[in-house]
Amino acid sequence: MSLFNVCNWWHTQCSDLEENYDVASLLCARFGLDENEKDYVVVGSHSGNLSIFYPRLEQNRRIEDGNAFRPTDLLLEVNLKLPILGIYAGRFSGGQFADERHNQLAVLHPRSVAIYKLNSIGGVAEHGSQLRLQSLADYKLKRGALALTKGSFGRVKGREFFCITHLDGTLTFHEQDGILYECQLPGNRALPVPVVYCERTDSFLRFTAGWNLECFTYQDLSHSSLNRSEFKPSWSVCIGEGIVDICVVQTKSTSASIMILGERNFISLTDDGVVDFILKLDFTPRCFYSFVIGYYWEPGARLITAIASTTGKLFIYEGANIIWAAQYKDDPPVAIQRSNLNGLAGGIVALGTTGQLRIGYLGSEPFVFKVPPVNMEDLSFTEAHKELQQLEEEIKAAVDVSDLEDIDKRAAEDVRIQFTINAETKEDAGDVLLLDVPAHVAVKELPAGTGVLKLRCKIELAELQVIFNTAEGVRCSQDTLTYVDMTAGQVETLQFDFYVDDLLHVHTTRVDVIVSFISVKGIPRVLQQSAYLPLSMFYKTRQPQKTASIKLTYNITSKTLTPKLSTFFPEFVASESESQALGLLLLCPGDEKCEEVVTIVLAKNSNRLRIQSDTLETFPMILERIIKVALDHASETSLGLKGKRTKNAINPKVKTLMANPVLPIHAILHKVDLHRETQENIHKQTLELDTLLEQFKNLQRKLQDHSEDESKETLVMQVEENYDHLIAEGDKLMEIRKLEKIQRCDLTCAISVATSLIGALHMEEKLVNVICGVLCTPIEDWIELSWEESMSPGIDMLYHYGPLNRIRNSEGVNAIETNVTHENFDYNRFRRHTLSILERIQRIAATEAKVGGEETGENNQKTVGESDSEKTVDISGLSELLEVLPNEQRSKVHMVRRSTLEAVEDDEEEDEDDLRKVGFKKEYGSQQNRSGENSEWVNENYELPTSEELFSDLGIWW
Repeated sequence: MSLFNVCNWWHTQCSDLEENYDVASLLCARFGLDENEKDYVVVGSHSGNLSIFYPRLEQNRRIEDGNAFRPTDLLLEVNLKLPILGIYAGRFSGGQFADERHNQLAVLHPRSVAIYKLNSIGGVAEHGSQLRLQSLADYKLKRGALALTKGSFGRVKGREFFCITHLDGTLTFHEQDGILYECQLPGNRALPVPVVYCERTDSFLRFTAGWNLECFTYQDLSHSSLNRSEFKPSWSVCIGEGIVDICVVQTKSTSASIMILGERNFISLTDDGVVDFILKLDFTPRCFYSFVIGYYWEPGARLITAIASTTGKLFIYEGANIIWAAQYKDDPPVAIQRSNLNGLAGGIVALGTTGQLRIGYLGSEPFVFKVPPVNMEDLSFTEAHKELQQLEEEIKAAVDVSDLEDIDKRAAEDVRIQFTINAETKEDAGDVLLLDVPAHVAVKELPAGTGVLKLRCKIELAELQVIFNTAEGVRCSQDTLTYVDMTAGQVETLQFDFYVDDLLHVHTTRVDVIVSFISVKGIPRVLQQSAYLPLSMFYKTRQPQKTASIKLTYNITSKTLTPKLSTFFPEFVASESESQALGLLLLCPGDEKCEEVVTIVLAKNSNRLRIQSDTLETFPMILERIIKVALDHASETSLGLKGKRTKNAINPKVKTLMANPVLPIHAILHKVDLHRETQENIHKQTLELDTLLEQFKNLQRKLQDHSEDESKETLVMQVEENYDHLIAEGDKLMEIRKLEKIQRCDLTCAISVATSLIGALHMEEKLVNVICGVLCTPIEDWIELSWEESMSPGIDMLYHYGPLNRIRNSEGVNAIETNVTHENFDYNRFRRHTLSILERIQRIAATEAKVGGEETGENNQKTVGESDSEKTVDISGLSELLEVLPNEQRSKVHMVRRSTLEAVEDDEEEDEDDLRKVGFKKEYGSQQNRSGENSEWVNENYELPTSEELFSDLGIWW
């Protein structure tokens, strides 16, 4: 049979343009407002919009462009302020409003049912006719509603009652006389599906979780209580699949037909539970509508069903036989009905997903569709490569890389951004902000920061979007803002707050504001600015610690930067203060039982700054502040980092600030171990949940296949036990996920400490950039790969190539793991390589610093105050750690064994009276004289490669 188009007769767009419509949003009914009345079309949306149309076509009027719609067809459009779940017509009025000749309109809301009477108001002209709603009753519901079923329950004549199906499966019956009672149908579970009423047998039909259709008489339901064991279904039929929709149609005087549209089949049952026919569908159905042509008591009555598919096809069936097929030109409908209208008898009313209301008819207009020819030509890779090269050349010719800087400058001129964060904090975050944070965070009453963003547009913009990017654990009161159709000269000033929303370790105080905009010509541009939150949001002053397990040291090499604590931490130290030590307590500790304190000590007789703490997570924001202040001062005094690049250039940061080459390696690797262990626990817990879920599904299948004659108690007990176990394991997984979030932030802090130290080491600039590029923050855990697995290729690259490689040969080409998965990932290898890389970084930095110091010593004399003993005393046992001194020098150096986590100390850094006020005591720990020969390092005479040699095997260019 040929496929035709559904001919369009009348169409319009409803007021709600979103996807807020379903099968219960369309109603075609008559309300008795006129003697020669035809059907009204009522549409309700989930946003609360209610529209009533009265389509008509006079005999002398012609249809223009296939549309008979006129503005006068819209009689009512109102917003009811509540979502509309369904609309129904019936004789629902009672008491003083009882009217058996007219129908009323029932509107179902999530928590109420409203009954309205339609009143027609005529105007002076034709366009003045309209409808008004008169509220008759409003029934409040205690539970969430799903659907409404109406009918003359109990075979009452002259009026109709209605029954509400709730989301929990409970039925609530309402009568006009004020009688209200509830009923809960039997069964362990109840699916949220509509319940339909069969008027001939005075019974209700419902679909169970076991895919069975059950029938209950109204008499049993009305006399039942909430005890479900007092009544049983009259009959039950297994459907065997989920259903899309169900309805009851009176086809004969002796029986009614129950039409069921399943997910794969179309089923018809009689009202006593006998299967009439089952029709297998070769398409995916979306909605249907069944009706009878003629009167059901006549022998020639025909049962017609229209089924719409998800692809927009309409199939017409008479019984189980298809008699017509047609195609919708537009979007497939979500609801269809048959209606008798003025000018069109038997029109098909269709409602689209976004409110397109169309009325059509079945005509003979063919659906023209030609199958495109299949391209059977073989793909030529040579020609495809030539075409790709040609496209790349065209792209390069169209984009001038040299103009990118000018483009960025013009974009910054088109939209000027001024982003600032106040240095002072608010003690009270405000009630509005506290609503967004958990209770255990709100109780602490942490301080909040404030910021201002000013936007000034010089040109007209089609759209502008502002996004604030903060560290995990910190939130902005307005994360994203969007402006549309901005005019030239428009100025926007935004004020917002920053606050802590979770007790996590924060690795940075930096806040990035990203402004992306599109001009009226469609040209996109992106601008970015940064600002830093005040440290008083995260720290408060505390007594400095005398000792700590982790100590880091920076040397202030700039002669213009005065080493004062007030320069680096103006929030906590006054400018006139001469304090040499500062203790800060972290306000967001990982363990609330243990205080996390970081101490900053400024040497009295040298330009050294020492930061010490027992926890690694307290360092990142402090180190970030020290580096930022030093580099800002360098840029202000014309000692910036920009300049002409030279071959094998040393890291320019060391001209202002240089870190001692001592990394907290063991503390960093400890955080990596904890994070990896949590990832393994998550993987094991996920596999356990998958196993339990498969067992649960198998038990459910066994329960469905179980015959009614056999006992189900043992199987039901197994299902409940498995379900409880599944819920418990799911809660355990949630707890592990929370722990993963905490450890991910801790690891981010550890990596941030490493990059802050490496970024200020005396090494080649390109090497520092590559290492910091691999060890990027914040770290991320993906669904397929964890952080360790995704970092493995980068760590292998640093291990086998470049100056961090011990043996320079081509054997490392095949040693890099490029295709890393959870199954083939070797964590011990990853940890071993990471440890080796960090140790090599220390050795190279110490070697370069020593060479640089010797060159400086040859050209400059020693400054006043340096002792002669410093030439022969090794600082903090650094030479023992590095093991790079020549053999002839080793015997002359007095070595001190010391942990690599200790800071660099010497006699110049402090004396016995430096920190007398805060109670500091100079302790060097146990000292042992070094004896015996030490193993020599393989690359004792190693030299840094040139720029061309650096990572040349990987094809990395600078």
